[in-house]
Amino acid sequence: MRKRPFLNNSSRRLTTAKSRGVSLILVTIFPIVGLSQELHKFDSLTDAVYHFEVTIYCGLATDTVAQGYRHLEKEFTLEGNLTPDEIDQARGKGWQLAHAEWQNRGLGGFRAWCAGEGQEAARALSSVAEAG
Repeated sequence: MRKRPFLNNSSRRLTTAKSRGVSLILVTIFPIVGLSQELHKFDSLTDAVYHFEVTIYCGLATDTVAQGYRHLEKEFTLEGNLTPDEIDQARGKGWQLAHAEWQNRGLGGFRAWCAGEGQEAARALSSVAEAG
């Protein structure tokens, strides 16, 4: 009498299909949750300048992005009661950090930076403009 190997394989295939389905669900849900927690997360004027500069380097600085940055700049200036010198220092430091990061990426390496951090910065700044 011959054994029917397909009966044994079908249960293995079903288990594999289920685990793939669960993996697919987890992979699609968790990045969305992680991203949504990052939006609106600007710690200081320097941080806002850095992210705005990233969008500029990446060619993602739309009018909405700029509007979001201006809103944050005004908010940080008023809440922190920043002097003109402190504003200039924060702008300079944010620009220097973005420029150094761009230089560290090397020839063509900035593409991944723009696809990741650049897109996230553009979304976050745009959402600030829409909220404000």
